[in-house]
Amino acid sequence: MQRIVIAGGAGFVGATLAVYLAAQGYEVVAADNLRRRGSEFNLPRLAAAGVRFEHADARCSEDWRFLREFDPEVILDCAAQPSAVDGYSNPAADFTNNTLPLIHLLEHCRTSGCGLVLWSTNKVFSKAAVDAWAGPFTRRESRIEGANPIDEACHLDGGDRSLYGASKVMADLMVQEWSDAFGFPAVVNRFSCLAGPWQWGKAEQGWVAWWVIAHRLGMPLQYIGYEGRQVRDVLSIDDLCTLVNVQIMNMKSGSEVFNVGGGSEFTMSLRECTVICQGITGQRVPVETVEQPRRADFVWYVSDIDKVSTRYSWQPTEASNPGKLIERIDAWVCDHLDKLRMLYPKMQAQEEAAG
Repeated sequence: MQRIVIAGGAGFVGATLAVYLAAQGYEVVAADNLRRRGSEFNLPRLAAAGVRFEHADARCSEDWRFLREFDPEVILDCAAQPSAVDGYSNPAADFTNNTLPLIHLLEHCRTSGCGLVLWSTNKVFSKAAVDAWAGPFTRRESRIEGANPIDEACHLDGGDRSLYGASKVMADLMVQEWSDAFGFPAVVNRFSCLAGPWQWGKAEQGWVAWWVIAHRLGMPLQYIGYEGRQVRDVLSIDDLCTLVNVQIMNMKSGSEVFNVGGGSEFTMSLRECTVICQGITGQRVPVETVEQPRRADFVWYVSDIDKVSTRYSWQPTEASNPGKLIERIDAWVCDHLDKLRMLYPKMQAQEEAAG
């Protein structure tokens, strides 16, 4: 039985992975500081799955002392401050949460030989680099269409990736450097859009789930830039779990880097998501169009997944079909409306206070 530690293990990705891997026979510890609202609701899920929980803050080295006792064979680092929007009001937050704390995990891997899987992001690439790679663009009624999916060769230069993206590209490169220098196995997954049930979405992160929640709770939405025609590829949490399981079983010395998402087959614009949500929920909500895009926001990002598909004989399945995925998210939302009604006013109040 392999021993797995999941940093950020009470979040959407971390908790779902913990439950999935425990069912596959792994011994799993989920570590989380429970800072993000909604993560506390995952604790009963973890307990029911036989997952041990450790209250740990990624920034505090003392909180990771349990690693020596548990002696994991692989660490999955899902812990992050995930918003690409909020960083400009508090620039240090992204780096103190997403970059500096990684030292604790890397040093454990260096001294123990433990493997590491890092949750990186498509935001490591600058907007200019993605636009140059993806273009030319074609404007259609419900979306803007690019020509070339983004693969791992897209360069990392540029200052228009957001502070969040900068914090993640630093972590991304740190993992590669430590792994290659000290010989422990590491995988860096540069994810596009991830979605599924148990995602307590927000407008700036977890947007697919947020779209569904907003329709069910009657909350207004915004198209910020591009008239809602911006496009992302979407990967179901189920397909992600399958991939990570295969990656754990096939780790090798040194680092490997992959762009990971739903690929060209599973893509969606904001406008298209609105139409799907309206059809599934039977409800409409006000949608405001904001002309100015967010800084560093891609108009079109679709992952070229050829490298990861070839390496692991893996492909996204129908679980990542946007319509079917939104149906599953909506079923979860309907089952948890009481918690969602309680949670979202508090999230909004906290964000307004922080602003």
